[in-house]
Amino acid sequence: MTEGRCNCGSIKVSIPALPEQSAICYCANCRRAGSCAGSIIYMFDKSEVTVNDSSNNLKNYKDSDTKSGNSITRQFCGNCGCPIASLVGDDSPKMFLKGGLFDNIPAPGFKSFEQEEPSWLKIV
Repeated sequence: MTEGRCNCGSIKVSIPALPEQSAICYCANCRRAGSCAGSIIYMFDKSEVTVNDSSNNLKNYKDSDTKSGNSITRQFCGNCGCPIASLVGDDSPKMFLKGGLFDNIPAPGFKSFEQEEPSWLKIV
């Protein structure tokens, strides 16, 4: 098992293992939600992910103004503000965990909304 956590440590996430590659999303909503140039994400089946939130700090924000047209539930720690996951639709079996939760981040192998990647950014 591999474990990640938010900055304050009140939310811990366990997964079987980190994937060999991550993805990076450059949509404006992900950039704003993470205050970053692009959001590093891992896609998992919800059944593979264990979220330990003993302090009840996991908060949800329903983001319905997205470029894809899909409603996204953005989960974050209500104490430290750290992004935790994104859930696309209410019935989807998949979830996108935020790469920053984990100490080791594999290089992105896929870009989402690549046309919105900042021109000054070059991934090597």
